[in-house]
Amino acid sequence: MGHTYVKAIFYNAVDYVQYLEGKLKLDEVKKAEVEALVDAGAAFPALPEEIITELGLPSLGEHPAETAEGAGKVELVANAIIKIEDRIAQSPVIKRPRGTTPLIGVVALEQMGYKVDPTTGRLIKGLPLML
Repeated sequence: MGHTYVKAIFYNAVDYVQYLEGKLKLDEVKKAEVEALVDAGAAFPALPEEIITELGLPSLGEHPAETAEGAGKVELVANAIIKIEDRIAQSPVIKRPRGTTPLIGVVALEQMGYKVDPTTGRLIKGLPLML
């Protein structure tokens, strides 16, 4: 099985709420369209620094975390709204170095009801908000 990539849209969550309240038009909401790697071993989504800057997501500070490199610290930024196809989720985002691949972790996938088929590597739609 190879890697699974999906087209995703990340929105600034504050702007998105203002859109829902009728205070902004959807095209005024800060967003980034990305080709993201689905990482079933990651909890949270992660974006490179340049996309976080584009979205205007403020830092929530550094937090201890277990990463692929071992125990360390990661910088979390404010919540983003993540959209894949017709499903949305919200989650804080991990800041990655410039030029790195965007990641979608299991928190967002589960909120949207997606699972990764281990035989094909494709996303399978289930019921959203699996608890």
